[in-house]
Amino acid sequence: MSVARIHITPADAIWDLDEVSDGSEPRSRCRLMIQPDPYGLNEVCDANYYVGNRVSSHEHMKGFETFLVDNGTLEILSLSKKAPARKGDIVHIMPFTPHSIHCIEDNTIWRAFHQGLWLTDFIADERALRDRHRDFFLSPEFKAANAAYDKSTWFDYVLPECRDVPPEQLPCLRPYDFGLADYSFEGITLKLKVGRWETAGLKEVWQLRLSGGYKLSWEKTHPYVHLYDVYSGSVLVRLENMEPFTANTRDLLHIPKYLAGSIETLEDTVLLDMGCKGYLTRFMDELNAHKHREPKKLKDRAFIRETMKKNDYNVLLETL
Repeated sequence: MSVARIHITPADAIWDLDEVSDGSEPRSRCRLMIQPDPYGLNEVCDANYYVGNRVSSHEHMKGFETFLVDNGTLEILSLSKKAPARKGDIVHIMPFTPHSIHCIEDNTIWRAFHQGLWLTDFIADERALRDRHRDFFLSPEFKAANAAYDKSTWFDYVLPECRDVPPEQLPCLRPYDFGLADYSFEGITLKLKVGRWETAGLKEVWQLRLSGGYKLSWEKTHPYVHLYDVYSGSVLVRLENMEPFTANTRDLLHIPKYLAGSIETLEDTVLLDMGCKGYLTRFMDELNAHKHREPKKLKDRAFIRETMKKNDYNVLLETL
């Protein structure tokens, strides 16, 4: 098996184009990194925003958006509040959540992980129509119909009136190193960034802070695709029947199911698990209880594996 489309670097875009298809506003460059699966999961794209540009206030009637501020600073406006989102912060937008985005720093990179939106397919369809029927594409009638098809509502004001608040007071904004839940074991700290209740039950999003030499591993029976973002540091990746390779800061790992392997940190590293399908929150709650009440159980490999199986979690943490 080839590593192509498993180890994805920032230079490995499938396509690169202007986000706004009618040419009226040079808002950003949209670079598709990973195409979504048939269920709309794990669609990943990078957007490079220009200072001063805004995404007008709107809300989606379907799908979920989880954004990583990969560089720079954006102002997030939602629910009468506004706050800066800086490098390392995560913004999670659920359906029917009004939101607007304002770029306030050069070279801002907005890495999007979509669920159930098929946004890049929609952008590609727009461009095909623009190239074939430009007059119709630019007409008010098409814009109104297209918004309905997109299942999004765009409000007729550019900027909602919002008051400044600290980032932690904006519900959709999860600052770097903040966790909805926090767990710490030897060599690893885990922070829950997006809960399963925020993704219609389909996945969780985690920040893993790992010491150098730490290993995550899984067997060929694991039933879920892995999607990791190497936020900082570097890792050595070993997958069955493939040559080992190194993934560095800003690289993505999109690992198929039923493929055994491991990820070992080559230095202190922060990994973002952007598509955790297993019940890691339940697993961590159970292990954390034993850590404080029956710590010897954490040294029992058979107990750990049984607990993993019970919680449908398939990645073995080295120290457990």
